Amino acid sequence: MKRSGFIVTILGAVVVLLMVGNALRLAKANNSASAFVQNTIFSNKIVIFSKSYCPYCFRAKRIFSDLNEKPHVVELDLRDDGGQIQYVLLDLVGRRTVPQVFVNGKHIGGSDDLKTAVQNGTLQKLLGWCSYCFVALHKMKVACCRGPYAKGSDAVKI
Repeated sequence: MKRSGFIVTILGAVVVLLMVGNALRLAKANNSASAFVQNTIFSNKIVIFSKSYCPYCFRAKRIFSDLNEKPHVVELDLRDDGGQIQYVLLDLVGRRTVPQVFVNGKHIGGSDDLKTAVQNGTLQKLLGWCSYCFVALHKMKVACCRGPYAKGSDAVKI
């Protein structure tokens, strides 16, 4: 009788140690994923957390392509830590769905949020475009074009 109780105690201790070990590995993986997400968001002007097969992600990528902007895309389904990254996004922005779009470190949201930001001019402002005509100023080397593609003295050089 005493021997079987001892074996049960040992087995219980082994199970607890395995659970603690798995929890520590998971915490370490989540810290790594969290560091990756933070570093990616703040090291790139435009970031899309995406899945390669997702039609909403295609739409987000197409919006930036149409604006001649090149986002940094993280395809979660092609990464071993993609699931962990999605849980980091859940903690960070309250969503784990894709796409999740960030511009200059600011969370825009998903595909519908991005479309709305384009329609109301929020995205263009975050990208540093002219608030008057939404020309990509960093490509024109002016601070404001003061009208549709103004040239000469009306353009404020930067």
